[in-house]
Amino acid sequence: MIRDDRGSTLVGELIALAIVGTALVALLSGLSTSSFGVRLVEHHVSAETVARNQMEAIKAAPYQPNPTAVPYPTVAVPPGYHLDIEVSYWVTATHTFAPALPDTDGGLQRIRVAVHSLSDPDSTAFSLEGYKGNRP
Repeated sequence: MIRDDRGSTLVGELIALAIVGTALVALLSGLSTSSFGVRLVEHHVSAETVARNQMEAIKAAPYQPNPTAVPYPTVAVPPGYHLDIEVSYWVTATHTFAPALPDTDGGLQRIRVAVHSLSDPDSTAFSLEGYKGNRP
């Protein structure tokens, strides 16, 4: 060993250790961020699946002129979610949809299915809109 190189091994090892430590911190930070992203996507996909299943159940059911009195079927909602179904009715006289049941059935309903997370009930995790008609 050359006399001038004494102690440089310790300094080199400390620098290498600092570099490896920084790389590990960056790697763990990236894993944490990606894990959060995966949970967010999983939450969105679960809400979308519930909304689509509910819309399919409504479309498969017979037309109900008054779904308040005779409601459309609902699907099982997994724990942690809440489902809202909103029906608007076609008013033939005004050619618009109205939230209140009209005197005469226009034969068309706009269905909105909204899935909310119980952890954040004020925001909608996923919503879906479709139409149901009275087909003879």
